[in-house]
Amino acid sequence: MNIGLTELQRQLEELGYKSYQLKGFVCFNYIIPHGRFRNQEVEIALEAPQFPLIPPSGPTFKPHLLPITNGGGVHPFGGIHQRNLPTSDWQYWSRPFTNWNNTEKNAKTYLAFLRTLLDFE
Repeated sequence: MNIGLTELQRQLEELGYKSYQLKGFVCFNYIIPHGRFRNQEVEIALEAPQFPLIPPSGPTFKPHLLPITNGGGVHPFGGIHQRNLPTSDWQYWSRPFTNWNNTEKNAKTYLAFLRTLLDFE
């Protein structure tokens, strides 16, 4: 059992999200509140073994929201990778949370960051 994942899962459940652990990730369903994918339900997997000291490395979504681009590029279309978790219908968005140390370092803060990532047309 990973303490960071367990803490992330505890905080998500405290916020009302039902979650489970899968291959080193915490997974939960999420309804996108605005932007291009408004009202679409996705499953999000977060890898955060040292949470809350270090934030998740970036979100992994199921189903795919955008084309796989692999390296390079800028948000929202750059840095989107295939992730087999355990099936190929997941995609990882390389989106580091650069100001994590200036926040409360919790799941609520990370979910707010996710909302900003998904707020585009």
